[in-house]
Amino acid sequence: MEIQLNQPGRADIFTSLFQHIKLFTENINVNFQPDRMFIQAMDSSRVSIFELYLPKSWFDVYTIQPSNGMTIGINTNLLYKVLHAREKNQRLCIQLDEVDNEKLRLHMSSDNTSHFDKHFEVPLLDIDSEMMSIPEMEYQAEFSLPAITFATLIDQLKLFGDNLRIECSEEKIQLYSESTESGKMMVDIPIDDLTSFAIEDKQELNLSFSLIHLHNICLYSKITKDIEIAMTTNYPIRIQYILDDADAKIVFYLAPKIDD
Repeated sequence: MEIQLNQPGRADIFTSLFQHIKLFTENINVNFQPDRMFIQAMDSSRVSIFELYLPKSWFDVYTIQPSNGMTIGINTNLLYKVLHAREKNQRLCIQLDEVDNEKLRLHMSSDNTSHFDKHFEVPLLDIDSEMMSIPEMEYQAEFSLPAITFATLIDQLKLFGDNLRIECSEEKIQLYSESTESGKMMVDIPIDDLTSFAIEDKQELNLSFSLIHLHNICLYSKITKDIEIAMTTNYPIRIQYILDDADAKIVFYLAPKIDD
């Protein structure tokens, strides 16, 4: 197996994608399928799921043996340490030796003589986990807005409480958090200020989610322009980042908080 990212921009995105995964889970299975690289995992508290999709065309080289795909297990903290050592303009090559398939080899190189080439070996893990089937569904409300804007609001709301309340209607979206110690913060988001918006006729949603988990999800706000949010009563919220290719994306599902 060998994959290469020779475009610095995409190598940067790849590095950023794995920078924060360690906040959700300690170990992951990476599935190298014939047409894409795919990761699915649930966080340790079992309230959120994330999925990463990177199509074959997103890589400069994508060679998989056997041809029907393969899966490798890896520690996310160790992978982060390796990728964190990459200089901004360095190419990235990841290989799995067909003979010694218990170690993943990562190579970082560039034409800049001030940055030395780096080579790493990472031990692989045997992780027993089943793929979860997440059904396609029609959401009652969907909207998008600049990812940085939403991340900033989540950071501010987190100062006033542990939970985010979202009220969504045809007229506006309102976010708020509160606690006995800190008081209350409310944010009104006019529909006209959203990048896109759709809601079922006369639908009104009132949902609550963990701000700690939303904060971690929003750490990916720098890798793309917009964040796409979809909601339905009594179902997990879907938060999606589309990368620089329509088929390259990272998707989060976060279970709602249940009122006492």
